[in-house]
Amino acid sequence: MAEEMSCPFCQTQVEYAIENSPEWYRDPSLPVYRIDCHDKCRRYWLEAVSEPHLQVDPSILDFLDSLDDEQRTFISESTQYACDNGILIVYNRQILQYLVTDWHYAKAAVVSSGLNNVSFRISGAGFDTANMLFFLDDGDARFTMRLYRAGTSVREIRSEVYWLQALWKMGGIKTLSPVPGRDGEMIQCVSPNDLPSRYATVYDWIPGETLNALSAVEKTPALIRSLGTLVGRMHAVSETLELPHWFTRPRYDIDWVTSKVEKTFRNDYRDASPEERTKLSEFCSSFSRFVAEQGEGRDVFGLIHSDLEPHNIIISDGQPYPIDVREFGFGYYLSDILTISRHFHEDEKTVFFEGYQEIRSLPTDYPQQLTLFEELRGL
Repeated sequence: MAEEMSCPFCQTQVEYAIENSPEWYRDPSLPVYRIDCHDKCRRYWLEAVSEPHLQVDPSILDFLDSLDDEQRTFISESTQYACDNGILIVYNRQILQYLVTDWHYAKAAVVSSGLNNVSFRISGAGFDTANMLFFLDDGDARFTMRLYRAGTSVREIRSEVYWLQALWKMGGIKTLSPVPGRDGEMIQCVSPNDLPSRYATVYDWIPGETLNALSAVEKTPALIRSLGTLVGRMHAVSETLELPHWFTRPRYDIDWVTSKVEKTFRNDYRDASPEERTKLSEFCSSFSRFVAEQGEGRDVFGLIHSDLEPHNIIISDGQPYPIDVREFGFGYYLSDILTISRHFHEDEKTVFFEGYQEIRSLPTDYPQQLTLFEELRGL
């Protein structure tokens, strides 16, 4: 029979079990309490200590005792939404501190946004403790808010806003639209409780479902074709967009690829067979030849989304809209094309590329070139 205790987050009666931490955690031999809070927090784990007897780490409970109801509710809801999106969490004192610190930043950013009576929660679509995404709700409208990692350059964020606005103005591509705060600025700088400053940006809400949430029947040829034209329009904007002197984004160029390969050699390929090491060396040579032949002209190399996965495409009223442009930067357009098209079967790929080439042409050997970017993704 399962043991019961009071959930440290929401205070409801829950079932728990003492076990070794999950295999994916940093120390599989560490004892943990698995909490099954079915109705609210879902399932999570708490680190345990064995001295003087096996128990939940007292530093966790002491920290939770210092929080108010609103902060506890935030932890509970964050855990629920993360779990509902397939993200499992082992909590220790440090992770809980990170979460509550972000709550303070988010609270301050909501005030700066000028929105009234706003509730907020973590999106749950990811659990990136460096660049947290929140959903805001003021009763009449919904918004998303990005809280950027400490040390993020304001120029980098301004560049993000600039590109999003250009996609709409030049390409007719609806995506996240920045919302000015009470001071008229689209980027808010907050430092609650004398914490180091961090930036936050509020965006309007795009209703709909992500592409990966659609059934096969809903992924009609018309939708797949519109995805092709969407990516084509994005790249057409990048090809002609004038960039201000302060514009700064990462470059996914030959230096980046070389660094990625070197890291692979040091880590994943440390004990690789001669055949595997030869294959990686051959990839380096092939990519270097590709770069030498293609160059970095704006017809092949420019601003790309860089993470155009199905979960980053919202389908609203039958039309696709790209979201989450945190990784966007300068790279080969083929990288974007491969990222999304690899999720389609052959018939869908045909329709997708027809849609893309309604906007921009592709070289006759693009299937072979895409194979090279498929290998790059595998590193």
